Amino acid sequence: MAYALFITRNDIIKNTPLQGAIDADALLPFVRTAQDKYLKNLLGTVLFTYIQAKIVDQTYDILSVYYQDLLNDHIKNTLIWYSAVEYIPFSSVQFKSNGAVKQQSEQGIAPSKQEVDYLLNKALNNADYYALRLQNYCISYSNNIPQYLQSVGNQTQIYPDQTNQYFGGIQL
Repeated sequence: MAYALFITRNDIIKNTPLQGAIDADALLPFVRTAQDKYLKNLLGTVLFTYIQAKIVDQTYDILSVYYQDLLNDHIKNTLIWYSAVEYIPFSSVQFKSNGAVKQQSEQGIAPSKQEVDYLLNKALNNADYYALRLQNYCISYSNNIPQYLQSVGNQTQIYPDQTNQYFGGIQL
């Protein structure tokens, strides 16, 4: 089966601080990683595979409004930010035949590790916020999205994680 990404490079560029100068070839592997690592865990294997098959078959538009809202309002936002989380640590590094190379601009300076960690944490908070909204939507409309709680009894299948992912920090 072909592997369909649930978002495009343009979705990330338009909805995150990652701007248009990013090479799609550099970004798309992080989208796939985020999709497998986070989204499959949130949706479960059955719903994930179902949506992916509909995207590959180009039949997603004929599904009910619940599935379309799920993809357009919840899955995309969640995946956009988790893709940014995966990309940020590697954004200034390229892998060449002679090893890893850190890119530096003539006009800019590289941020410190502390600054990169801050940005990564902010992106992760955004991703976790959207993941919680995605979970709440799936739970609320599980009668209309039956694949969400469906299990095939195979131990290699992932059952949807319904724990609260979002932690906005402690306010003292």
